[in-house]
Amino acid sequence: MASETQPLNILISGSGIAGPCLAFWLHKLIPTCRITILERSPTPRHGGQAVDLRSFSVPIVSQMGLLDLVRSKTTTEEGVQFVYLDGITRATFPASGNIEAQSATSEFEVLRGDLAKILMDATQALDRITYVFDEMVESITQTGALDNRVDVTFANRLPPATYDLVVGADGMMSRTRRLTFGLGHEDDESVRRLGQYAALFTMPRTESDTKFAQWYNTTRGRLLLLRPDSYGTTRAYVSVTDPDLSRFDVINDAINRGDRKAQEDWFEREFEGAGWESERCIREMKKAEDYYLQQVAQVKMEKWSHGSVALLGDAAYCPSPISGVGAGSAIIGAYVLAGEISRGQNDIPKALEQYEKVLRPYVEKAQRLIPGAPQIANPQTEWGVWTFNKLTGVASSAIMKRFGGLVGRFLPAFGGTADFPFPEYEVTATRT
Repeated sequence: MASETQPLNILISGSGIAGPCLAFWLHKLIPTCRITILERSPTPRHGGQAVDLRSFSVPIVSQMGLLDLVRSKTTTEEGVQFVYLDGITRATFPASGNIEAQSATSEFEVLRGDLAKILMDATQALDRITYVFDEMVESITQTGALDNRVDVTFANRLPPATYDLVVGADGMMSRTRRLTFGLGHEDDESVRRLGQYAALFTMPRTESDTKFAQWYNTTRGRLLLLRPDSYGTTRAYVSVTDPDLSRFDVINDAINRGDRKAQEDWFEREFEGAGWESERCIREMKKAEDYYLQQVAQVKMEKWSHGSVALLGDAAYCPSPISGVGAGSAIIGAYVLAGEISRGQNDIPKALEQYEKVLRPYVEKAQRLIPGAPQIANPQTEWGVWTFNKLTGVASSAIMKRFGGLVGRFLPAFGGTADFPFPEYEVTATRT
């Protein structure tokens, strides 16, 4: 048990969405705590594609006083259109305009970087919260002593330090997870690959781009998804999907070597003759300053904590980028973790167990993908592409849209989590 006369000393690894959100709520619920947030990049990372706020993440952000600011930063996306090789739209799914029954385009569709900046700006000026850039955890040691504290060393300039709580909010390939649970980078069984790799980047907008996200499938599981943003550019998602994971051996090798040129060459070979905007996308990918390669996967763990070290967001329970609830799950998880720490700050390991008990039912539902995803939406054959496009055309009819709005309430990607017992926490700080 940590001393009741000293404020909690907390380390958070990761300054994306989960980390700053956790810091905000810890500061609100336990005003005396000291928080250090690490970011391995030398400067804040404010790039990225669109993310959604759905379900309980919306009232949480509202309680933070940030919802109007988030609304002002929405991407302006008006819905999703499915296009054929000729560029003609075959199906349209407009944004619903209803927070309670959102469509594929959320009413709070915002760029990841914009959301991260909003959360960072909301916490940087707060007392007892310190951001440290160009730094990461080198080692984590828990002695098992009665005080349950954690000894941490750092890779760059910070001296060794001891914390009451360490939180890994450092993404799907979490370094904190590997250090805490003894998992190697290559044999981390908590990462469940879903058979899709995607290149994400920003490119100049052209006359063919619209206010709608444009979805284009072609054979061999190839997808182009072009989305508008509020900066006059287009966000591209260029992906390859295949249940045969050996197809990705070359790109995996390029990832491990950090060889961007080899990654780009792989995508260029895969999209040769793919049609529609594929040549433009490959050309712009090579010039993009914000190019990012993403393996589509889920993170599933039996436990999210060990002693006084906890995992949060994608590091603990990544629902996958295709779920539509990754950002929202990070925000909800941060709120619950802060709340349970505030209730049990004199027994951190027990508080972390309660955090998992409260949140896991929500996470298990959030991680339920549509059966067959992502392969079902990324066909391998011409017949499969034709069938998929026909089905989206039928689904976009007026009658089916009304039915789909009801179905959306029960799909995790559309915010269907009404049975989650949303907890409420009060300021309960007892330390001075």
